[in-house]
Amino acid sequence: MIFSATVGEAETRRVNFVPRYIYIKAISSIEWMVLDKIKPMVLEWCGNPEHRWWKWHIESVVKYAKILADKLDADKEILEISAWLHDIQKIRDGKRDLHHVNGSNEAETILRNLKFPEEKIQKVKHCILTHSSDKKYPPESKEAKILHNADAFSHFDNFMAFAHWVYGIDKLSIEEGRKVLIGKYARNWEKLTLPEAKEIAKSKYESIKFVLGEQN
Repeated sequence: MIFSATVGEAETRRVNFVPRYIYIKAISSIEWMVLDKIKPMVLEWCGNPEHRWWKWHIESVVKYAKILADKLDADKEILEISAWLHDIQKIRDGKRDLHHVNGSNEAETILRNLKFPEEKIQKVKHCILTHSSDKKYPPESKEAKILHNADAFSHFDNFMAFAHWVYGIDKLSIEEGRKVLIGKYARNWEKLTLPEAKEIAKSKYESIKFVLGEQN
């Protein structure tokens, strides 16, 4: 048997081709134990029907953060934790003003209570602090730049939710709603500062512009 006797025979066969050090890291990593606590906590906050859009947004941000982390060889653990927690201030309290500042402080408290390493807490905190469009807090680390882009990218996955908001909730006219959506997606396109992100998002953006009658 390749691994410890505590690993079941079926599990041993499943990971037979995985280097031993990778497998041990995977099952002992405190980061993943923390993530296992954070994910259900955030999803519970999103469970309110009024917050349903947040679940779509958060899961989309997580998805693209992981995709870009693979492409750019970034710290996927830091990114995934940051992605799950980046909008906690909005989700929990509905507070949009300075949500990136207050949310980064709240994430720090949560992670410290979960005994997450202090150095990594600060990396997550920086990602959350700099994910918005607030120019006072530009993203500096590779992971922060990826989260900043993944947050904007998620909106290209959720066009129907924004269209519903504009027409179903705000009750705008067809032309008024069209202008709002065109402006929103133009801003999100500009927020994509990584070439890798724009490459992935380009077809979605072109499709949205086509639907809105904004083709080049």
